[in-house]
Amino acid sequence: MTARRAFLQWLGAAPLATQLPFARAAEGKGHVRVQDAAVSLQFDERMRCRIVSLAGKQPVALTGFDTSEHLVAGGKPLGRFTLQKAEPARVVTPFGAGQALRLAGRSLEGIEKRLTVTLLDEHPGVALLDVSYVNTGDKPLAIDAWVNAAHRLAATPRHAGCYWTYSGASHADRRDWVQPVKRGFEQRNFLGMNASDYGGGTPVADVWRRDVGLAVGHLALQPLLVALPVKAVGDQVDISLRGDIPQTLAPGATFATPPTFIAVHRGDFYVPLDRYRRLMAAQGLAAPEPPQSAYEAQWCAWGYERDFSLDYVRATLPKVQELGFKWAVLDDGWQVKTGDWTPDLAKFPRGAADMKALVADIHARDMKARLWIAPLAVAPGSDELHDHTDLLLLDKDGAPQDVTWWNCFYLCPAYEKTQARLAETIRMIIADWGFDGLKVDGQHLNGVAPCFNPKHRHERPEESVEAVAAFYKVMHDVAHDANPEAVVEVCPCGTSYAFHNMPFMDQAPASDPLSSWQVRHKGKTLKALMGPWSAYAGDHVELSSGGQDFASSVGIGAVVATKFTWPVDPKPKDSFLLTPEREAHWRQWVDLYNRQRLAEGRYRGDLYDLGFDKPETHVVEQGGALHYAFYAEQWDGVVALRGLGPGTWTLSDALNGKALGRVTADKPTLSVRFTHSLLIEARPDAPDALPVAFAGKIAAVAADGFPRASQWADAPATFFRHDWQGKPLAGPQSTRVQLLRGAGHLYLRFLCKFETLNTFDRARAATDIWPLWERDVVEVFLQAPERAGLKSYREVQVAPNGLLQEIAVEVSGKKRIVGESRARTHVDVEHKVWTAELAVPMRGVGGAEDGWRLNLFRVEGQEGTGKPRVHSAWSPTGTGSGTPDFHVPAAFGRLLTAA
Repeated sequence: MTARRAFLQWLGAAPLATQLPFARAAEGKGHVRVQDAAVSLQFDERMRCRIVSLAGKQPVALTGFDTSEHLVAGGKPLGRFTLQKAEPARVVTPFGAGQALRLAGRSLEGIEKRLTVTLLDEHPGVALLDVSYVNTGDKPLAIDAWVNAAHRLAATPRHAGCYWTYSGASHADRRDWVQPVKRGFEQRNFLGMNASDYGGGTPVADVWRRDVGLAVGHLALQPLLVALPVKAVGDQVDISLRGDIPQTLAPGATFATPPTFIAVHRGDFYVPLDRYRRLMAAQGLAAPEPPQSAYEAQWCAWGYERDFSLDYVRATLPKVQELGFKWAVLDDGWQVKTGDWTPDLAKFPRGAADMKALVADIHARDMKARLWIAPLAVAPGSDELHDHTDLLLLDKDGAPQDVTWWNCFYLCPAYEKTQARLAETIRMIIADWGFDGLKVDGQHLNGVAPCFNPKHRHERPEESVEAVAAFYKVMHDVAHDANPEAVVEVCPCGTSYAFHNMPFMDQAPASDPLSSWQVRHKGKTLKALMGPWSAYAGDHVELSSGGQDFASSVGIGAVVATKFTWPVDPKPKDSFLLTPEREAHWRQWVDLYNRQRLAEGRYRGDLYDLGFDKPETHVVEQGGALHYAFYAEQWDGVVALRGLGPGTWTLSDALNGKALGRVTADKPTLSVRFTHSLLIEARPDAPDALPVAFAGKIAAVAADGFPRASQWADAPATFFRHDWQGKPLAGPQSTRVQLLRGAGHLYLRFLCKFETLNTFDRARAATDIWPLWERDVVEVFLQAPERAGLKSYREVQVAPNGLLQEIAVEVSGKKRIVGESRARTHVDVEHKVWTAELAVPMRGVGGAEDGWRLNLFRVEGQEGTGKPRVHSAWSPTGTGSGTPDFHVPAAFGRLLTAA
């Protein structure tokens, strides 16, 4: 039995009790199980399931034998099935290879239950559940509901603390997404509408304690009207996935439930949410690589609220620019009415011409312009409603659905005409007026109710629910067709983001946080769901606790944002005026953000548990350092710095630069005292200031010789967007590189944002050096430890179409190497990202692991096209203007092994 390979084994009751001291024989006899290194699912003769965690030193029974998958008929559970068949199988799924157990059983009512449990090789602890029911009787069965993964988690041992929970559902009171499970806690977590304009969400619920957790969710490619209830029952906790949609199962008919998963994990909710993101990405649903400008600091005119004037906005722009903000956002109030997306002539007397002039003023300050919009809503009395009443989403009684915040009505996202009207508006804003991005706002945008409008000719009312993502796609596609670098920010005010919309969002903010705690735990959530370097924004700092808590954004890797007014604030109260004292505070934190740019870094959400680790801690890997953020009302004691690699690390206060000491991975603790927050920068000791790249260690790779997707998902990353002289690039190009090492190789994965592609159609020589670099390529220069200080290294070039050239560079000259390094590439035309995976041999004398040097480069463009070529470098070589030269070994950075 291996740790990564799932296996099956028939059990008797006696050996089960022997292996698992927490089992109680009265709860059921274990007959069959399927398990991997992290979880064991055990089924008794009634097809009831028990979940056992294997992730710790000893097996831990999380549940008893529960009626986990069942139907509800006549208001009662229909869940007593007699196990009749159990068949193991090796399978290949969209998520990779795995081991399956196929179970079948029958109830006294003549219902056959078919359950397939699949454990994935790349995702230990995750179990996929495919459940269906067949009516083998001669009478129809009226089904009230179906229930999957229904389990009651055992009371926590004393050492494990209480339970905490994450919910992906939305609520009108904008409650925390992450909460402790106290006695009496109950939350239905319905993913439909929980108020007239609050609904939708991410179909995952998680319950965890200090040592282990259990998450439940579905993997359908569209939103579903299901619930993920969590309920405290004494010291125990119930969790499940449930669909309350009445239907009739005719004789001979089959009913299949949505694809379901459970995840047993260690750590907090970040771990299963990150796993859910990877599983959905394997099915083609993933947030896009953000445009580079999405990471820039934001100022929004909402400090003036709807009564702003152009004079106020223009008067503020010089201060916005001076403080280092790169975005100016025009918020609600520019339009005639919601739905009538034309400028209010009282504020813009020349209409569109004034809009264009404002954009030009912003661009003249080397800033970008973003415009607020609330699509999918239309105001009573608007021309849009008068002229296009057919767009309305109607309930079963023919009444419109209210959007309460703006006193508006919902439009139907599934209606083609609604999507066409949206496309016209977005094209006007981006292509005609010249805005660089959108602030798409409103809680109503997270989800909608079923639509019964007969003019839309829906086959099912739920088509409107499932089409919200298609509505987003229209918005995102049109914006990026007009400007490939446009930023589509979506702020579904206070709701728990709907995951199915994320593939069409470039940026997600904290969506009107009620506290700094919400800024931080929403950030952790969205970094899990959109990716560890997603362009999460902390929303206006004025919404944080105390109104100026930049630390809660900067420390977790969020883009900073504000809505200050200056030089005056016309409001008699609730002023956001930037006083001299506040200006000094703003300047200090914006400078820190712009210097570190942690939002571009890799958020390490797996290292600390928000529920149990004190003080609350977040970590971002960026720029060759680990950046720690600690939060507590008051703290005077020891903090632990997890995730440090080998060697000694120097610590400093990120805000004031004060030296704090040195630590190692063996002794990673530090005594500190702080109020509210402390941000620490940890850098590996090095003899110079050259950049550092971390590489994760792996023992083996896939059969094709490249790392598995799960290994890349955990790999360290570095990022560059400057030329060989260190000057920022003017175009959209940016390059992120992930690194792994093992099996005698360095593995690199380049993710390249591009504008156009230029490649040779074929290699110009088989064994001689030829100028592959005269078109688009990425390059790695790798130098063994014993060659340090010499012009002696390996150069590997790869083009977007997979052409590869490897060259040995020596003082005596260059020589083509054939058949050693390997590469594979992929071009995502839609998102303008091309990816290259490289496997480069590491052959140092004596197998040395330390002392390797490298540099990373990228070339884009072609001579004679009328556009200048772009030469970018991770560690700038600094050669003369107009003569890019990558061959400068003295500029090579250091390759270090990550923890």
